[in-house]
Amino acid sequence: MAEEQDQANADVPDEPTPEPVELQDLPLTEAEQVAIDAARARPARKAATVDPKGHATRKRSEAGPAAEKVKRTTPIQFTKESVEELRKVIWPTLSQLQQYFIVVLVFVLIIIAFVGALDLLFGWALLKTLG
Repeated sequence: MAEEQDQANADVPDEPTPEPVELQDLPLTEAEQVAIDAARARPARKAATVDPKGHATRKRSEAGPAAEKVKRTTPIQFTKESVEELRKVIWPTLSQLQQYFIVVLVFVLIIIAFVGALDLLFGWALLKTLG
């Protein structure tokens, strides 16, 4: 059966491939022209190229003297570095601190009211449903 298909395909002459048509040669509507311009304005996606190394990455133990062992930080050194970083912090003024406190307090009260209302609603619904 495969031989019959090959013979049938051999009898069909090859169709000439049409030459590519330039978009400028065709009459385009305004919408089609806008779509073409928009497609050209999009950035082209770069093809991902994989450059094989040709060898495996060596192990850390094989790295030799170039790979230094990192010294562990002592508690005293950690405390000193923490104090240095805290000196760089821009602390809020008293008025800013009061404003932030009020904003957080109001937000928390709103959330408490919302969760309390949901609790009452679901409790009432359960009592009605389960009797």
